[in-house]
Amino acid sequence: MSAVTVAAEGGDGENERTTTPERAPSALELANLEEVTPGHAIYVLQRFASEANGKKLIRQSDFVRLCESSRPGKMKDAKVIATALKEFKRCNRFVLQIVGSRAAVEGMLRSMKPTWKVQDGKPRVRAALFVAEQILDETTGLYFAVETVTVDKVLEELYKGLLEMQDNNMKVRIEKVGDETAEGEEISADVKLVKDSLRATEGMLKLLIKRKSRPEWDMKKRAKSHYLKRLQIGSGPYRTTLQLATKISLLIGGSSVAQEKVIAPFEEAWWTKFVDEGALKFIEDAYEMEQQISVAAVADAMEDESKANDDEVIESDGGAGVEGEEEGVVESGEEKKI
Repeated sequence: MSAVTVAAEGGDGENERTTTPERAPSALELANLEEVTPGHAIYVLQRFASEANGKKLIRQSDFVRLCESSRPGKMKDAKVIATALKEFKRCNRFVLQIVGSRAAVEGMLRSMKPTWKVQDGKPRVRAALFVAEQILDETTGLYFAVETVTVDKVLEELYKGLLEMQDNNMKVRIEKVGDETAEGEEISADVKLVKDSLRATEGMLKLLIKRKSRPEWDMKKRAKSHYLKRLQIGSGPYRTTLQLATKISLLIGGSSVAQEKVIAPFEEAWWTKFVDEGALKFIEDAYEMEQQISVAAVADAMEDESKANDDEVIESDGGAGVEGEEEGVVESGEEKKI
């Protein structure tokens, strides 16, 4: 390794020479690839970190470059980034940093979103769901380094996709939000997509709540040390996070689901001092709207029932009159015969 000599003027006016080691080139710099894509980059890094090569550690800059090379609309690139997250963490003692997590999420979103115009928001929802699944997967290490702002981007993408589905007359509101289904009942692909969206939203919110709640305080010494070595950021949900999660829950399940899945877990956290007024206002407005719709539905049902009863009465009265007329005709005919 070559060295760089730097001259610096000392306090007495004399020049002092300090020697600092020059940074060795990274694996991707040594490879000098003509075209850098996630597929090419992961191949180089896998060989660089292999046992035959001495299990050299992968640099954060190389991983960031791998993520930044993802191409728009190429879903394969997003899957390569997810594979790199899991494999480097498991086999190379790779510790994901904040800059790496940001590049990974942005790269996966960029590659999962289609570049062509679509008729509905389902591709957008699928893209956000794919990234959310990687955040929730403990083997990727995103839990330890993902910023709350980055999670907000994923939630916002998910919310916009659900709104597009609703605007295209797709059913986003579901009655049964649980996983249980009746025997023999099949769930459509759209319903499964919506349920997965709610599950991912709840999961990411709880992940941030757990991280901010300092779970290492309840860990044993060795587990605590391992946890803190990987932890890069300990921030929890922001006000924007709570509002986005509330909007998604209201869109899918209504006020009761939003209260149960979003507000209640946030309120139960020991560090929570108050719940955002904006999120509570969303739930309050949604509840009032649901009550109005319920009252209107009951009134319409009663009106329909009343009309049906009136029609039955009219039909019964009309039938009796016809029978009486027929009897009168028969009697008059008999009188004529006599």
